[in-house]
Amino acid sequence: MKMLLMILATAVATPALGQGFIASIDDDDFSALFGRPAIVKLVSGDSLSGKMTGGTIINGYLSTIKFKTDSGETSKFKPEDVERLSIKAGKMAKLAMISEAGSSLNEMAKANFNEIVDREYIIFETARRSTKKGTPRLMQLLNPGFDGGIKVFADPNARKTMGLSIGGAKLLGGEDKSFLFVQGGEKAVVVKKGSYKENFAELYEKCPAMLGEFKGEKLKWNDVAGHVWVYDRICGSGTAPTG
Repeated sequence: MKMLLMILATAVATPALGQGFIASIDDDDFSALFGRPAIVKLVSGDSLSGKMTGGTIINGYLSTIKFKTDSGETSKFKPEDVERLSIKAGKMAKLAMISEAGSSLNEMAKANFNEIVDREYIIFETARRSTKKGTPRLMQLLNPGFDGGIKVFADPNARKTMGLSIGGAKLLGGEDKSFLFVQGGEKAVVVKKGSYKENFAELYEKCPAMLGEFKGEKLKWNDVAGHVWVYDRICGSGTAPTG
């Protein structure tokens, strides 16, 4: 086990591991999801197939969604009603997801990486905001496939670095400077680039084995996806690689 943790820690520390989360959707892009094929899984256990026909966005979060099933029935759901909303990605959205994940996690977990690259859906799950009230909202999940220990959601208040543009056309989004971490159904915690190194031990304190392996390592914001992946392998529901 000791050797396994050392391998994982070394892998995360390599420059090849850039940010590996799925690209977050900007407010202006939400409308492009309306009318796309979707599946909504309700807390009641029911799953409905159809299309999201509309929704209400408050402070960057989905607060309500309108859904039309394949049979033509229409419903309006609040976050409290929804466990997961999966919306089929269009070609451009899928390209953006691949671009964000392309340089990360490939060598460490090909199965999980392929799940990200080949994923057909943009996923939202209900979680509690980081505010005092902890209001539930539908948030975009950025680490499907390795979210057993920590769920990483898009932070609507994140300030991004410059994206890639050619001739005035924006091709790729910039890097998020903050994310929302959720563990065990607790309220979301805002994780920021500027304080990530200082807060590392607190963020991953539920996994002492991981902290022991990263002790003394140079902690980089660009490796945050790798850190979450290692957490999932060691202390989450993920299965550690063998061999």
